[in-house]
Amino acid sequence: MTRDRQQHPHRRRLSRREFVKQSAGVAGALGLAAPLVNAASVLGANDSVGVGHIGIGIRGEILVRATQKIANTRIVEVCDLYDGHFDRAKELLGPDIRTGRDYRRVLDNKDIQAVVIAVPDHWHKRIALEAMAAGKDVYVEKPMTHKWEDAAAFEEAAAKHQRIVQVGSQYQSMPANERAIEIIKSGKLGQITLIDGAIHRNTGTGAWYYPVPPDASPETIDWERFLGDGPKHPFDAKRFFQWRLFWDYSGGLPTDLFVHLVTATHTLMGVEMPTRVTGVGGIYRWKPREVPDQLSAIVEYAEGFTLRLSSTANNNHAFPILRIMGTEGSLDYYGTRLVYNSEPQLENYTYSTNHFSAAMKKKFAELNDLDPESMRPRKTAGIKAPPPEAIDTPGQESTEAHLAKFYDSVRTRKQPFEDAKMGGRCAAVGHMVNLSYLAGKEARWDKQKQVVRV
Repeated sequence: MTRDRQQHPHRRRLSRREFVKQSAGVAGALGLAAPLVNAASVLGANDSVGVGHIGIGIRGEILVRATQKIANTRIVEVCDLYDGHFDRAKELLGPDIRTGRDYRRVLDNKDIQAVVIAVPDHWHKRIALEAMAAGKDVYVEKPMTHKWEDAAAFEEAAAKHQRIVQVGSQYQSMPANERAIEIIKSGKLGQITLIDGAIHRNTGTGAWYYPVPPDASPETIDWERFLGDGPKHPFDAKRFFQWRLFWDYSGGLPTDLFVHLVTATHTLMGVEMPTRVTGVGGIYRWKPREVPDQLSAIVEYAEGFTLRLSSTANNNHAFPILRIMGTEGSLDYYGTRLVYNSEPQLENYTYSTNHFSAAMKKKFAELNDLDPESMRPRKTAGIKAPPPEAIDTPGQESTEAHLAKFYDSVRTRKQPFEDAKMGGRCAAVGHMVNLSYLAGKEARWDKQKQVVRV
């Protein structure tokens, strides 16, 4: 894959106007910000929210099924660019569900208060902005943006139209979050300096070579609408269903999988943006494709810790989603459960004093109050690290829980935690990984001017 800056829009030196300032601060990692004041839009606690689902492919179909499980919601209409998805929608929602290819019909429907957007990344901005202008609240799948500069437009539109925007990274709503935050804030881990995050796969579908339905054709797919404002290409069903393989529609691993890890980290650690990011990787196995099948990144935070991210489509060894490492303990975070490992300070001078003579070793032990046999401090010589502690964290399935938060915000007008600002920042970290990878140098966040620099 060429790394010529001129052949990819992310490869140039970037600047943009300042992110719009938010009037309401984050109240807490699982809390809600100040309410919006659009009282005319407030629904009663038991009022049914009319929902339009735009995009009902792999992820969109999951979101349809999740919405079905949430009380006081009703799916009014669905939209997609592949007609075969309408057959699946009718299997789930009944033969009378309203379907169509044009999302604007969903936005014109007065019986719909909220839309769920699960389309390729390059369509997120346009549909979301038009939805807010039409008076709809918006749930948009991660990554919120196809390029980091677009985040300001989401924030501005939400403020202008007094709309709810929630970004769909369900890692913000994992059952283990509340307990993990409690442990971190308690100081039980000591000083946290390193977090490892990983999501790995080892199958063709895991590498985004999604199956193409046998009836895929120019007649069953709205190809021109799919391309949108992107480069023109002749009809290609694989490109349509395997869009994550291409820069025109996707940011690859960093904006798909890394964004989940970043969202979880920002939620647990209460941070907003790193100072600098370095990304390395490549296409090692799965071809043809444009985006890497393996990437690693180092993400540095001014709060005093480093986040190491990795994802490969070439191995599926089990790792925790995050391993949070502190001076007194570590926490393995699996999203639905936790494992705590104590890290007692058990100094041991055996190895480092073997080059002393026997007499010198004895003298050193006397001077430093060491047990002469183990060469460990007497006060800790008999202590052993305790076994790992498994912590169960039962709770609602994360996608359903995350959508439930959104519909609650639609009714109450309280901003969700993963609002447009947070969604834009988490996506920006993924974009910074790509920018670094493509440019071969680190990407930095200019906090004063609120811009990414490469």
